Amino acid sequence: MDGLRQTQKTIGVFFRIAACLLIFLSRGCRNPNYSEPMINGYLYRGEYYDYSVDYERFVQVIDNRGLRMVPVVWLNDETLDVFYYTWTEYRYGDTLKFAVNCPYRLLVEHYWGKANARVTMPGNFSIITPPEGYILDLDSTLCISWHSSAGAEWYQVELVIDYEYRDSTGGEDDYTFSLDTIIKDTFLIVPRERVFPNNVMDVIEGDGSAMIMAGCGPAIEPGDKGNVSGAGFGFFNALNEPREKYFYVGAPISVRRCPDMLDAREQRLNGLRRRSAALLK
Repeated sequence: MDGLRQTQKTIGVFFRIAACLLIFLSRGCRNPNYSEPMINGYLYRGEYYDYSVDYERFVQVIDNRGLRMVPVVWLNDETLDVFYYTWTEYRYGDTLKFAVNCPYRLLVEHYWGKANARVTMPGNFSIITPPEGYILDLDSTLCISWHSSAGAEWYQVELVIDYEYRDSTGGEDDYTFSLDTIIKDTFLIVPRERVFPNNVMDVIEGDGSAMIMAGCGPAIEPGDKGNVSGAGFGFFNALNEPREKYFYVGAPISVRRCPDMLDAREQRLNGLRRRSAALLK
């Protein structure tokens, strides 16, 4: 009886060792051509100063070694259409309206498997201050505040102020102050000395624009880790941007000096699209 038990024990140990060896070999013998694609995408809603609204859904699937099949991209239960492709990259998306303040799951199926990411599209919100028609004086501290956005993990604040001034010698010149930062609060205070340097004696006229974008997914900052998991890597964001707050500096002006939201929007979205080039270097 003891001999039989010893034999059974030996056989059990053998099978466990064999199983571990098979797992090790299967991992070590992965197809040398195996390549996980880089996936980059976003959902964007933006409201302009004239109250018009834009929507965009955008996803890139990139493999510099070549994509062996046309990837299939789902957003929740909906497939996205291809609008551009090469042998190493496919782009998907459209400008159709979609729901806010709700979860979205990105699923990408490709030759080597599936990759996915989850975000919540932030809810609509608005900027509270500065109020409409506000004039920022030389001795003022600028306070920017906004309502919270449901589902937002962070806010990107972009501020541009452009004005004409007189210096201590009586000469006239132009000055532009810009700020671009990511915070988790719903307000930002900009001290007077940051907007008006010491050589500014008098402000003739100018204007400014405050733009706030609510985001979910990795913030757009160096060192952020991607949120795409499974057989792939990369970033997927959900972004909601309300109508900007436009204000005057010193005195009202007839012709806008600072860039409007349309120009700033294109720069921001182009930066998101270019993340793929930076990641694949």
